[in-house]
Amino acid sequence: MFKRQDTFILNEEKKVCVISNNLDNEVVKSFFEVLGLVKEDLENDIEVVNTLGKLSMKKVVIVKEDKVLEKDKLSKLFDFKEELLVLVDTFSDVKLLFEVLVDSSYRFLDFKSKDKKVACGLSYYSSKDIEKEVNEGLVYGEAINNTKELVNKPYNYLNAIDLARYALEFKRFENVEVTVYDKAQIEAMKMGAFLGVNKGSLDEPRLIHIRYRGDEDSKEIISLIGKGVMYDTGGYSLKTTTGMPNMKCDMAGSATVLGAMEVIARLRFKKNVDVVIAATDNRIGDGAIVPDDILTAANGMTIEIISTDAEGRLTLADALWFAQQKGATKLVDIATLTGAIVAALGKEFTGVFTNNQDYLNDLISVSEKAKEKLWQMPISEGYRKELKSFSADMRNTGTSRTAGASVAAAFLEKFVEDNRPWIHLDIAATAFDEKKGGSGVMVKTLAEFCK
Repeated sequence: MFKRQDTFILNEEKKVCVISNNLDNEVVKSFFEVLGLVKEDLENDIEVVNTLGKLSMKKVVIVKEDKVLEKDKLSKLFDFKEELLVLVDTFSDVKLLFEVLVDSSYRFLDFKSKDKKVACGLSYYSSKDIEKEVNEGLVYGEAINNTKELVNKPYNYLNAIDLARYALEFKRFENVEVTVYDKAQIEAMKMGAFLGVNKGSLDEPRLIHIRYRGDEDSKEIISLIGKGVMYDTGGYSLKTTTGMPNMKCDMAGSATVLGAMEVIARLRFKKNVDVVIAATDNRIGDGAIVPDDILTAANGMTIEIISTDAEGRLTLADALWFAQQKGATKLVDIATLTGAIVAALGKEFTGVFTNNQDYLNDLISVSEKAKEKLWQMPISEGYRKELKSFSADMRNTGTSRTAGASVAAAFLEKFVEDNRPWIHLDIAATAFDEKKGGSGVMVKTLAEFCK
């Protein structure tokens, strides 16, 4: 939403200004002189000073500490409909500053008849060359906002075919190839678990594969697999009237991996990364699967359906198989998978599972720097036993109503071959808020992890 400028004139027509945390900065001093302020007048971390006509700007916002650069605080200060000036000389993390500014500017206004999106002019002043840091911050912020936009769109504007069209736009980036498989091609690959979820739908599924190769000398390929259930009614295991609203966000995993890939491709990371998305909705229809049905996944394993509302893991099972067929050496899947993780952790933490502790420790370290909270959850033999089936190789849910997130992770684990390093992220609690919409959670962590 921001347009970039790199010039600054004190009397330029600006209405809003952010000042860095160095109150002795010469440019800051000039503001103080005009406004008749001294440093001792500023008691809080953030001070909003009305200029009372002494400057062309309506107000000056003085940010005294880096730590207050949080999007919730910034979004309350600005309506992002006016010009924004940033003095950045002393912020210790310029990249974060611009990422948060862009992230804070996001508004979902696509379907508002009166309130429309407007471009916010952004100028910055610095005595140092910060173009690289500014660009990186803008890229991260824009990718996070694009992720939120996908999550917030309703199903009648974003189905599997629409998502595939969005993914095809990634061809514009260097070192990127995009392949979209239609229903006939998915059937040829015998993805019975994925196709089973689609059987009740009027809209065809799409399998999306984005291939980024930034390091020709490396054989390592990290595959990011995002759950792409574009809308989830629960199928014949129908959700309640309170449980179904906001199920447009059930594709947040796919939006997240697309956001991470946008960062990776635009900043040209020296890594090899794949994105895999099995996209479909989960509906009730004449051909829809029902409990007791048995599906055969692409790897040949048979799955007894206990709940048609445990559909995300079915799509991910075949997506995991596909990722490994395409040469993935390391795997990360991300999904709004279970209500159980919401009950266990609330909205503060994303639940994370793994088969390789060292691999997960690396992700946790990155997530801490990105300030995106993870909480490790267990997979044990007891949870694996929950999936035993009388009729098939496995069930798609457990026999009890407890530990649903761990049982779901144990299901996915069965589709990881040769003990490849694998991480499963359950973002059911953190990807969407009823009042704020999509959060863009884990885009930054996944991008930085691949980096």
